[in-house]
Order: sequence, then structure tokens, then C-alpha cells
Amino acid sequence: METHGVLGPPREFSHIYSYQTSDSYCIAIQLRPPYEGGGGSRQIHKITSEWDSRKGVEDLTPNDMMIKFTERSMEVCKRGGSSSWHMIRGLHGPTLQQLNREKCYWTMTKHGGRYWLISIELTKKTPGKLWNRLMRDEREANRPNMKWDKDMQRTPMIMDKDGKFTPSTYCNPMAKPKYEQEEDELDDVLIEEVEMLEDAPEEKEAKTKTWKMQDLCDLRFGMEESTLSMLVQVPLEPAAWREIQREQGTSDVFALDVPFGGQHVKFWLKNDPESPILSGKLGGCVWRKGCRWHVEQKHGRPILELYMPKQTPEPWSFVVEGYHNLSRTAYDPYQQMILDGLWDDEAIEEKAKGDEYFRESQYRAAVKCYDRTLERNPDSYITLTNRAAARLAYETEKFKLEEVLEDAQRALEINPTWHKAKFREGIILSKLHRYDEAIWALQEGQRMDRTNHSGWEEEIQAINEERIKWHNRRKKSYLNDVE
Repeated sequence: METHGVLGPPREFSHIYSYQTSDSYCIAIQLRPPYEGGGGSRQIHKITSEWDSRKGVEDLTPNDMMIKFTERSMEVCKRGGSSSWHMIRGLHGPTLQQLNREKCYWTMTKHGGRYWLISIELTKKTPGKLWNRLMRDEREANRPNMKWDKDMQRTPMIMDKDGKFTPSTYCNPMAKPKYEQEEDELDDVLIEEVEMLEDAPEEKEAKTKTWKMQDLCDLRFGMEESTLSMLVQVPLEPAAWREIQREQGTSDVFALDVPFGGQHVKFWLKNDPESPILSGKLGGCVWRKGCRWHVEQKHGRPILELYMPKQTPEPWSFVVEGYHNLSRTAYDPYQQMILDGLWDDEAIEEKAKGDEYFRESQYRAAVKCYDRTLERNPDSYITLTNRAAARLAYETEKFKLEEVLEDAQRALEINPTWHKAKFREGIILSKLHRYDEAIWALQEGQRMDRTNHSGWEEEIQAINEERIKWHNRRKKSYLNDVE
């Protein structure tokens, strides 16, 4: 029993996703750089102070967020200045039902230079039913609001392993929340007490066969991916599967561990923990509350299926790092578009319209289409490059050119080998009179481009000539320029 959803008011947060089970309500928030989109989304994604409007992904820390839980409410705030916290609309106020405050935690995971993902796990106090909404009064929760530091400082801070202070509701990725650590310690104590109470241990039964993962699993993986989940399929040897169930007396022979944050996975056979079936970093983040496995009979053969609900709908370029047979391959144009970060049908249509407008020299209309494409698929580096090219056709003001430069640099963050983005970066740097950086960018892009196009040398020569003219220009002086 589970549901997926999208949270947040329109035109402000288009990257808040929810996942709900009978005992938990999970929220994923993508914190992207402030230059991601236009309009309201450009403002709401600024996790930054008022005087530093270009705080990048590298500079964000858990202390830029403050998330508080009570038994009847939650507050998600971002740092808005040196002395204020701004509440995120739609995520502050009374919740529909009560929460187990001791089991509500959040974490932050970084996805390259692209964005931070905040994962919030809310544990329901009375499990068993799915909520039809998160907040009790959605209209009040969506009202803009601001709180001052004086109130937020009451949230206790704790020191982590590195000696840095973080909010007490924050849990480091790859670590267990405090309540799970306490439960594990209690289980260890109970096991020790049981062993002490046993006066004479029973004689061990005859040793059963030690099963190895290679004896049971056929590592020719299969995968099925949607915007909601990732499914990994592992064929099992029928005879070995029947025998291990008969010996163990149960079909519960596999173990699954997904740490807090959902960015890593370990899936193994209990009798052979040294040889995991899957182990490593995932291509995205999953909700650990919904991860599970089961065995089904398909085409007369048992198939082990690992189900992992995704926190965000973007397609993964790989499932588990290092498992090349689980990587996505571009065997048709649609798969190539997915690898390029373009996966939503409406975004594909908008990009096609933008390309058509660009060919007809209607650059402002093309930029509008590219804006709508990037609102839905922010990681499409080709669209970012095209938008930079379209805006170059009519943008002349310096501060606008700096925003165009951000598009080219953003595309290079997603795909560092994209030579067209390097070309756009070089052109924009030359228009900003940063000629040395422009020449370096064009030379780097020329090395990336395998076609050996002659346009690179021509553009480098033109920038060299422009640099000489710029340095030899007549500079204004109060002695020479008088009326």
C-alpha cells in the first residue's frame, strides 16, 4: 500500500515529490542552483542570503536548512539572510494527523554539481491508513511567511563526527537515525541475555550445505524503470532455489540494506554475505521505506525482483555503480534523449517547438519554449546549450550575458565533454571582455570536438583580433575628454 505525488504550489516549487506508505510519509525536495529556470522558480530555489544571490551547489550545507517536527506540525525553512529564515510554502503548519516526533528525520544528498536532494521521513503516530493530503489546512500552509532567527534558534543543535554543529533532526547519509541505533543496541543486549540464560546449549544439528550466491543467482540482470520506481530482475536456478527453501524451511533467504538517504544499496544472500548480488552507489535516490524484494515464477523459472521506489522521476543513466550490465544504452533515438536528460513527453514537444523557432530566427519565442522544457527536465544539457545560443542572438546587457554564461556552465556541469557548450562559453566570455578565458575555453572545446571543424580556429583568431582592439582602444580621461 503506497502512493506517489507532487507537492508545492504551482510556479514556485516544481521539484517537491512525496511518497507514502501505511506507516510513513516521505518528502523529497530538489534544491537546484538559482539560475535553473525563470519566473517564480528562479526565486524560490535560492537557498542563499540576500546579499549573495549566486550561492552555488558547492556552498550549501545542512545549516542552510532548518526542519522542525512536533507531534502535530512540521516546519521546513531555508536561510533567507543573515538574521531570518523563510518558510517553504506548502510545508509548514499542522499536519493532517499526528506524527511520531522521535522518528522524524531528514538528510541531504548531493548529486554531482547539479543539485542537492533533501529527503524527509515522517513517521505516523497511528499507522495503517494513507493520508489524502499532508497538511491539515493547505491554504494556510501555502501562505507566504517568514520567521526570525530568535525563534529558530530554539531548535537544538548537535555535534557530528567532524565536530560541526547540525540541526538535531538531521541524519547523515549512510548513517542510521538515533531511534534505529537505540533499537539495534537493545536487540544486542537481548541476544546477550538469552545466551547467558542458556545453561547447556543444544547440540548443533548436522551442518547443512553452505550456499554461495553464484550457485543460486544468474547474474544476467534485467531492469524495468518508470518515473516512480526501479525494478531489478535476477533469474534464479530452479533446482537450487527449491533445495535452499527445503533446507532453510523458509523462502526468506535474502537480505536488503538501504541506508538513510537512499543513495546506496546492498542486497545479498544471507548465507553468503561476502558476495553481494548488488552493492554500491545507486544512479539516484530511493525511498528505503518502500524497498522490498520478492520471488515470482515467470515463464516457468523463478525470478528474484528487487523493487525500489524512486525519490525523483528523472531516469537513471545506471542502476548501481560498477554494474555495467545494468546501464542504460542508447539503442534508439528515444533512449538517447533520455541519456541527454530529456525524458518528459511535454518537455520533448516544447524543445521541438523551440528548435523550430530557432531555425526561423524567432529567438525570443525559442527561449520561452526552452524555459518550459527546463522547468520539466532541468538536466537537459542540450536544451541549456540551445537556450544560451538563442539568448546570445539578442542579449547585449552585461548582467543578462552573465545569466547566459550560467546556462553554458550548467550544461558543462552535467556533461563535461559537451563541446558545443564550451563553444558557447567561449563566445560569451569574449563578449564580457574576458578574452584569455574565452580563448582557453575554445581551445578546450576544440580538443573535445572530434570532427576537427575549421570554425574553431576562425573563432579563436577573431577573438585574438578583438582582444587587441579592446586593449588599444582610446580610454576616457578627465584630461582629454573635457567640454
